[in-house]
Amino acid sequence: MASLREALSRLLVIPGVRAAALAGREGLLIETAGRADHRLYEALAALGASVLSSADALGQEASAGATVATILEYDGALVSIDPAGEFAIVITLAENASSLARVRHTLASSQEELLRLLDLR
Repeated sequence: MASLREALSRLLVIPGVRAAALAGREGLLIETAGRADHRLYEALAALGASVLSSADALGQEASAGATVATILEYDGALVSIDPAGEFAIVITLAENASSLARVRHTLASSQEELLRLLDLR
């Protein structure tokens, strides 16, 4: 069975993806993979959880249903925040939006494995 780090590392083979973090919905860092320092991973986890919480609240107010993903695009990077079950999130840092489709596909195909590794399935 793969480890959480190995599961996250699958995102790093996508061209342009620099870092991936797995965090709890409260923002505590669980695991990381990529080329970044620990402070960046901590920030991705804490701020990613906050952003997803805000997106969830907006979706509820708009009667839009559950949040599927939150994408933040900046001049020099793209941040994808994806729920991993009820208790965790995956935050992916990429150089640009061209890798987004592969990131989403990889996360969708590894969702069950991540949940098993987190002991949530």
